[in-house]
Amino acid sequence: MKLRTTIKGLDISAILHPKDKSTLDKLRKIPGFKSIVDKTVGSIMEKYAAIEYSAEGINVTDKSLPNIHRHVVEACRLLEIKNVPACSTDWDYDICSFSVGEQKPRIILQSGTVDLLSPEELYFMIGHELGHIKCGHKSYHMFTEAMYMPIANSDLNIWMSLVKMPLLNWYRISDFSADRIGLLCCQDINVALTTMIKMAGLPKKCYGRIHIKSFIQQAMDFNNNHSGMMDSIIKYLSINAAAMPWLVVRAGELWNWYSSGEYDRIIKRV
Repeated sequence: MKLRTTIKGLDISAILHPKDKSTLDKLRKIPGFKSIVDKTVGSIMEKYAAIEYSAEGINVTDKSLPNIHRHVVEACRLLEIKNVPACSTDWDYDICSFSVGEQKPRIILQSGTVDLLSPEELYFMIGHELGHIKCGHKSYHMFTEAMYMPIANSDLNIWMSLVKMPLLNWYRISDFSADRIGLLCCQDINVALTTMIKMAGLPKKCYGRIHIKSFIQQAMDFNNNHSGMMDSIIKYLSINAAAMPWLVVRAGELWNWYSSGEYDRIIKRV
């Protein structure tokens, strides 16, 4: 069993991806915006998630799913999160997790996440969702998600279209920051990368021979080989409506941050 270090006094502003930090700083400067979102959209979405996943999923407790519950509690301890968020499982065999709520956050782990990941990899996934909570993303995530709900008013739709795309771009970039927190939680770059490799579609029969260096090389080659004008247009059209960045891009971003030495400086400091 790996002995992990509690990350004490973590400076979140130093962890944030630069583009994430820039957008968050702008959103936080809007007077009263976060409070309004939390009391309206946030409150509704939190209540909706609590009802939906209590009705269709399984609430994770020390009695119902003790192993997962221990992971969540331990991940919170490692990241010095005092209020342990609610957690539920949901039936889907993708390796996927997400979180809802700012005041009463809830993490949802899909069944494939629990079955297909190792216990160490599960720390990365849970840490990633805790990272969104710890970074202060959730209020603005919920606002962005609400922007994509059907609205009948055409005038409002025109206004919303002006802000939806920049917000969705930030929504994707916020995963880069959350991945850093996920790594600080699992505390093993190889574990973080094997998680992403599995999420990217590695066949289960190949789980015993994962080649991490090839995946990192793929990430480096992707940036180097697809930088022309036509490549940029195709990238934009492909990722334009996606809620998450490509896994290869995420892996490259995390590897670059890890290779910068910042991860080691944080771990050694504590």
